[in-house]
This record gives sequence, C-alpha cells and structure tokens, in this order.
Amino acid sequence: MKIRSQIKKVNKNERYFFDIPVFRCEREKWNQEQEDKKNKLAQNIAGVGKKVTEKELSYSESWLRPKWSSYYYSEMIGMIRLFTMNMQIRGELWFVKGKISKNLIRKKWHLVNPKVFEYWIHSGYKNLDIYNWINERLKKENAEWVLKNRYIDTEAFENSGKHINYIELTNFTK
Repeated sequence: MKIRSQIKKVNKNERYFFDIPVFRCEREKWNQEQEDKKNKLAQNIAGVGKKVTEKELSYSESWLRPKWSSYYYSEMIGMIRLFTMNMQIRGELWFVKGKISKNLIRKKWHLVNPKVFEYWIHSGYKNLDIYNWINERLKKENAEWVLKNRYIDTEAFENSGKHINYIELTNFTK
C-alpha cells in the first residue's frame, strides 16, 4: 500500500493511531461469490444438464484457487483513519481512486472526507467512554450515504480499541 507516501502531514499536532478498513462487501458475501464461480466452472466442465461430481468441483477449485486473492487485501476499498488533533479525536475517510471492482490491484488512494466525525475530549472523560463513542459512531457511519453499501470492519478496533489510552493521545505537551 502506498498510502504513507500519499499523505502529507500539515499539522504537527496530529497523531494517527488506528486504520479501520472498509470493504466492498462482507466476508460471507465474498465467500458466496467465490463458491458461485467454482460451481459455475464445475457445471461448464461437467456439461449442460449433467450432474456435477466431486471431480469437477475439485478441478474447478484447483483451477480458480491461484486466481483468488485474499479478501483482506483485494476487497479493501477504503479506510477510516483515526487520529487526534489537539483535544479532538477525528476520523478521516480514504477511498480507492478509480472504479471499484471485485479485483483491485495497485490501489491508489484519495481523501474523500477529512472529517467523518470529531469528538472533543474534556477533562473528566474516561477512555472507555471515548472508545464506546467511537465504536457507536463507526456503526452509524455504515448507514450513511457514502458507506451505505460498504462494510466497515470494526473487529480489530473492537478487540484493541478499549485498551488505547485516548486521554494520553490527546496530550500534546509530552
């Protein structure tokens, strides 16, 4: 991914701390698409109207397997980058530049929305409250117009986001 070279830091008071992937579709739908391709090829090998055997299924899978790429790399069409700016936590939305297809190779990125959301940190806030707010906001964003038919994969953030010290991240005096 060439994202690092495409991002220019303009403010020294920004700290990027988490990238949340946005996929073309959910993993289950992608798996079903791969299974449909395999079955279609197996039916073509067996012939029209004939029963597909394990042999045709095995052959079609061994033929298609090298052409299939990993879901996590080929289906990623964007990301929400979380960062702190002064006493705020913000999310910015990056998308793949160009037509979104099922087979993305050599992705080029562009910034779609520099501020998907922002959250001001005040004294008295707790890290868990901030984590819960971000998590709820990400779920809400999945229903918004830009990300409506996309899938925001919050699994990594849900597993590790509650262990991030957000208060410390927004402290720029250190």
